[in-house]
Amino acid sequence: MLSLEKQILYIIKNRHEVSTSEFIHIYKDCGKSDQVVRNTLSALKKKGYIKTENGKHLLTDVGVSTIQGFQLKFDSKLTEWDGHWHFVMFSIPEQYRSLRNAFRRDLTQIGYGPLYDGVFVCPYSRKSSVLDAITQYGLDEWVRIVNGEFDYGLITNSQVDQIWHIDEINNKYYKFIELVNSKISEFSSNNKDQTNATPWNTLLKILELGEIFGEILLEDPFLPKEFLPDNWMMQTARNLYHQHVDQLAQLLKSDYKLLSLVVPVDLDAASY
Repeated sequence: MLSLEKQILYIIKNRHEVSTSEFIHIYKDCGKSDQVVRNTLSALKKKGYIKTENGKHLLTDVGVSTIQGFQLKFDSKLTEWDGHWHFVMFSIPEQYRSLRNAFRRDLTQIGYGPLYDGVFVCPYSRKSSVLDAITQYGLDEWVRIVNGEFDYGLITNSQVDQIWHIDEINNKYYKFIELVNSKISEFSSNNKDQTNATPWNTLLKILELGEIFGEILLEDPFLPKEFLPDNWMMQTARNLYHQHVDQLAQLLKSDYKLLSLVVPVDLDAASY
């Protein structure tokens, strides 16, 4: 899923319903044209993730399930690995190449990695998310899901990096930590003078930071600790990200409508 699509889904999740004009207004200052926003909303609607009622966009059951699928991947790090592997095997005809590529991309984003061409593997079962993707792309005829153990040819730690590019992802976490630390320092030094920290500018900063971090999280398969290096930086990056977003969110409290785009807020109960 493209970053803009994911952002829009999470914004709708927080606010529950958002109009096209609001999205256009939000992303205009993020460098995305009206047409890009409209095309993205149209694509999300075509995929069945959102629906429109009374001029506002809402999540469908499929959209809610998609977000829950990503959350399931993020929460898997709290689960002890049972030693079993989960395989998705497929042979999709060349004439459906675009669907095959989209399916491979989705498998990667929910934590599966390519063991062989047409065989993806994951140490945790993310079956519900895989089934959602199979249904979305109409691939029932060409996909099989298998759970089990290796009788021969165990996946070694050295192969883990070949399958999931762990070192490359960890390097991105390092760079993100440097970025957030610089922003936290900048925020602290300017804390006494927030004249330029309008709610709107603050919202854009949160969206920008979320986009960068979100892209890394999509690449991260959230593997068991047995397969991760000792210096794995995901949790440090995540803690710093939430620390700075919490700082910025404090500046949004004067505008609950903007705050509700990035965190769940009861607008009916809020006065603004």
